[in-house]
Amino acid sequence: MPSNGEAQPLLAESDHSTSRSYRNSTKYPSSSSNHGNGNGEGNGEGSTSAVAAKIDPFDLAYTASPQGPDTGRSSGSTSSSSGSSTNYLGSSSLQPLHPSFSTSNGRYQSSSSATTTGIDTPDAISRPLSAASLRVRVDKASQGTIDALGMYTRPPNGFDDYEEPDIWTRRGGAPLYAQHSLYWKLRLAWSQTVALLLSSSFLMVIIVWALSIQLLAAIIRRVPSPITSLLVLIGIASPQSAVRVSAPVDDKVRDWDDPARWKQEKLVKDVRYYAASCGFEIVNEQVETEDGFYLRVNRIIDKQQEPMKRHSDGRGGFPVLIMHGLFQSSGSFVTSEERSLAFWLARHGKYQIFLGNNRGVFDMGHRKYKRSDPRFWDWNIRDLAIYDLPALVDYVRRETGYDKIGFIGHSQGNGTAFISLSLNMVPELGTKLTYFGALAPAVFAGPLTTCFPFTALSHMDWKAWRRFFGVLDFIPLMKISYDLCPAYPYALLGYQMFAFLFAWTDANWLPRRKAKMFRFTPQPVSSASIFWWAGKDGFATRGCTMDPNAPRWYDDRFPPLAIYSGGMDFLVLTDPLIKRMQEQESDVRLIRWKRQEEAEHCDHFWAADAVEWCFEDILEDIELTRLRYPEEENDGGKRPARVTSVHEERMAARANGNGSRTQRLIQQADEEVDGDQTPTNASFNKGRFE
Repeated sequence: MPSNGEAQPLLAESDHSTSRSYRNSTKYPSSSSNHGNGNGEGNGEGSTSAVAAKIDPFDLAYTASPQGPDTGRSSGSTSSSSGSSTNYLGSSSLQPLHPSFSTSNGRYQSSSSATTTGIDTPDAISRPLSAASLRVRVDKASQGTIDALGMYTRPPNGFDDYEEPDIWTRRGGAPLYAQHSLYWKLRLAWSQTVALLLSSSFLMVIIVWALSIQLLAAIIRRVPSPITSLLVLIGIASPQSAVRVSAPVDDKVRDWDDPARWKQEKLVKDVRYYAASCGFEIVNEQVETEDGFYLRVNRIIDKQQEPMKRHSDGRGGFPVLIMHGLFQSSGSFVTSEERSLAFWLARHGKYQIFLGNNRGVFDMGHRKYKRSDPRFWDWNIRDLAIYDLPALVDYVRRETGYDKIGFIGHSQGNGTAFISLSLNMVPELGTKLTYFGALAPAVFAGPLTTCFPFTALSHMDWKAWRRFFGVLDFIPLMKISYDLCPAYPYALLGYQMFAFLFAWTDANWLPRRKAKMFRFTPQPVSSASIFWWAGKDGFATRGCTMDPNAPRWYDDRFPPLAIYSGGMDFLVLTDPLIKRMQEQESDVRLIRWKRQEEAEHCDHFWAADAVEWCFEDILEDIELTRLRYPEEENDGGKRPARVTSVHEERMAARANGNGSRTQRLIQQADEEVDGDQTPTNASFNKGRFE
């Protein structure tokens, strides 16, 4: 933050049409082009795009080219509109970035005809027109705004500390490093060896501490208390009452829980095994981000149902992308048999489910760097917001043919989306989502971040941090244990460690599932990323992923939002987020806020009763927010009656007009659905509170 002590707005308040630029490759092309003044008016003078790019460190773009990861990375062609020139990846002519918008004079104009979308269906469910239409724009920020982005800008992750990488280098690619000489490699090896020993010692302290607390609690439950023993001696209390009663055990009999089947399950680290045991198939697919990271995507296929029904234009079910939290992976959503979030939505919603994974998970690599290279691990949540999430969203759109998809994120998975959708980041991503489901939203820090070990970590600056934890993955011993340790000991230690760190209990879980749940946890995360969360001036210290003093975080491109929180979740807080949405984010449409009092941080998808607590509401919200095909008029089998009535009102509104009038009628129909449950505040349009 600036030294004058005044709170500077995090987000630049500028016209969207003046804040777009594109990049042809990680190295800016040197071909000449007419560079406009940013207002859609060209200056008529030739200038290189490289010079133009250096004006702004946020000159980033992403493309999901169907031809392959390297397509379009050569010097791109230029096109001109009203005297301005824009470079597009893999595009020989100017294409609209969104099939329902045109870019005349650099501004948006509604274009909802069938000729724009390429198919005779409503524009809101149009298929992407081309690779260019899959592009994600990044709003540029002024230098003054950049100076106020301290919480977004990670400290240098370089191995050498004699020179700090400047912001241009960090945002344009890898940070500055010394040349990879033998001396440099030896220094790196020595530094990482020391960090491995120190971080492993830290991990051992956490595990021993956690096990000691569990042992002490068990002893306290079993050893008679002095007062009870005295009452037994004088004959007031019975001997049986001298033994303390342990925590209540969930012995509820559930019809869907079949011991004959799950007792035969193996404990493996392959998500495809758990899918096959439930009649599903998982197809491993790969996505490449603009900065060269390969991401694993798991596509869910339900083999017990008929071949996926195709709509009139040839597309399958509505696509939904699900993202995991910190230290986790897509495996978190497939370990509860048929009641896993991914499987349940695929079967009951007939959706096309895609499970995303962050960079580094499941041994995924990089186009250029090896996993032993510090540049491979030079990232934090800001890079996930700029690169990973847009890459995954555009991949799902391209694979399914849908222009808009649904998104569900847990913890860091939705925290990434909240950052990505904010102004000056990738707010245009919101126009590609019909629904944003946030499970345990990671925006405001909870009271656990003021306890050990977070308090100890929050005093470590980057120099001390990298000496203790290194510049590669955070606590490498966790990855070594994941690869070499037997399944049950690894799952047991993982459970005990995270139960201590995040104050979890298994009160709402089926005990038999714990080993499966933690077979995929923890997963590798960069040391720089954990420093962003827990280091000096990090999330645990700031208390928020965004600048709470900023006048607003989002604009009207933010998708419909549903928030699910837990009364026993002490890692993150939801009430401040709801207050922020109500008082300052008038453009955000909160369609549901559900607080499950007994739920903890991961209970929204791991609890035995997660279907009743959460999944059914998610299904309803997705159906409320997505537009449906005409042939779905009478297909109400999986939809509540209220959802069907909403669709009928929408279709009636669409039949009574077109253009902006239609949108007003649709919005009015949505506002009238919930009657007296609709809050009076404008920012809580059609919100439901439970």
